[in-house]
Amino acid sequence: MNTKIAKIVLPAVLSIGSLGAAALATTAGATTTTVKHTTTTVKHAPVAKAPVTLKGSVVKAQAAKDVFWFKDGAKTFRVSYTAKTTFAKGTAKSLVKGAAVTVTGVEVGKAGAVIRATSITA
Repeated sequence: MNTKIAKIVLPAVLSIGSLGAAALATTAGATTTTVKHTTTTVKHAPVAKAPVTLKGSVVKAQAAKDVFWFKDGAKTFRVSYTAKTTFAKGTAKSLVKGAAVTVTGVEVGKAGAVIRATSITA
């Protein structure tokens, strides 16, 4: 009877033991792989905005920085101008507090309260 048990049990025990050893060997030889994800930022070309023409009165002026603020209704706008800006009437010196102005230019910035002037009538 012992030989029958030895013929049946011993091969079963050895094969189960070898499965455990194979699983242990594959676990011991396994490596951890780290995957890094990258984020690509795509910058789109800014959408060209249509020129606007606004009328109001000067609230504040900084001639040294080529900037002035004016009010059109309830909203205050900051206007920047350069040597390329044309003055239909008056000059940059005409931009004083209380002066009536008409500004044609392009809104810049997200809030739309900043205008890059192309033409100013003061």
